[in-house]
Amino acid sequence: MIKKIKSKFKSEENKRLLSNFFSLLSLQGLNYILPLLTMPYLFKVLGAEKYGLVAFAVATIFFLDKFVEYGYNLSATREVALNHKNKEKLSEIYSTVISVKLILTLVSFMILSLLILTIEKFTNEWLLFYLTFLIVIGNAIFPIWFFQGIEEMKYISYFNISAKLFFTAGIFVFVKSSEDYIYQPLLNGLGFILVGLYSLYFIRKKYDIRFTVQPIINIKNSLTSSWNLFVSDFIPNLYNNFSTFLLGFVTTMDNVGYFALANQIVSVFNNVITIIRNVTFPYLNKDYSKFEKIAQLTIFAGLSMSLIIFLTSYWVVPFVFGEKAYESLVYIYILALSPFFISISYTFGSNKMVVLKYDKEYRKTIVKVSILGFLTSILLIPLYGAYGAALTIVITRFFLGTMIYKQSRKLK
Repeated sequence: MIKKIKSKFKSEENKRLLSNFFSLLSLQGLNYILPLLTMPYLFKVLGAEKYGLVAFAVATIFFLDKFVEYGYNLSATREVALNHKNKEKLSEIYSTVISVKLILTLVSFMILSLLILTIEKFTNEWLLFYLTFLIVIGNAIFPIWFFQGIEEMKYISYFNISAKLFFTAGIFVFVKSSEDYIYQPLLNGLGFILVGLYSLYFIRKKYDIRFTVQPIINIKNSLTSSWNLFVSDFIPNLYNNFSTFLLGFVTTMDNVGYFALANQIVSVFNNVITIIRNVTFPYLNKDYSKFEKIAQLTIFAGLSMSLIIFLTSYWVVPFVFGEKAYESLVYIYILALSPFFISISYTFGSNKMVVLKYDKEYRKTIVKVSILGFLTSILLIPLYGAYGAALTIVITRFFLGTMIYKQSRKLK
């Protein structure tokens, strides 16, 4: 199968695409190894309860992070890819997106403050939630969409690895007991902010792209044009991230910790599929004729990641995370099909429907399935706890992949 796929990538453009992917994957290797070093350490030092508490805070803040992202990782990437030779237009896109993200960051901070003032669970851990919010600020000023659009993903890897190195070193220095759980979001957030600031400086120096104040009409048009992709990107959190969030209200933080560990382990494999999508998405915007070849590669990678999880978790997870991690194994096995289902969604969703600018159809499909996932989570999680959370995610991803595939088949 691998030889068959490789044989189809003969032209210089296709070789460049593969080179871009494997370069990014190799650079991202460190990006994955470092969390695999800190996750076992944090799980053992913090214990399941504090690990779960931090995971609950991250799940809450993730909603705000996705709100600030506003679908720009697809919409702005597409605009940059289509206008990569027009410096004036690139400057306008760059400045407008940064402006919108800063405005949305301010709105998100106000929302978080309201939650902290009105809900006891947030009030009791107000410092944890505010420190976790630093991640939102860091992601808001880190223009990942710009680097994806100009197909210079290696810089994303360099910057992300820098943040992870900062975070990893700090974890081993400052987190010594369960009482030090507060340092995890602090170090993580500061790492992202520093990298975000440097990336803005880097873009100005290397590409001579400068931030300029944009007229209101540009900001309004940007919000309007990205609306469909924002909804498409945000709404899946009604079943995905919401599962961890709801779990924090209906069960103990220990259970949240075991589920969060499983979800984070599987997410490492999901991210491999995300890398493939991030590399191929701007490329397909320029040359859609290679869709079939890229689709085979993406789906094959998704299936491979799922098989690796199934075949290795029983031995690897307890060895790396300790015997207590056995509690997470069942959730890992339930979630193991996620990379395969995600590869189908990415292939026929963002890499087909979005590239062909069927944003509304893509949004409608995701909204329908996400509402189904939301209702499923409300039904299953209060009854079955973490089992219900894992089932909700994998069932919804199955339906999402299936429906997106069927919808895309109707397109010309």
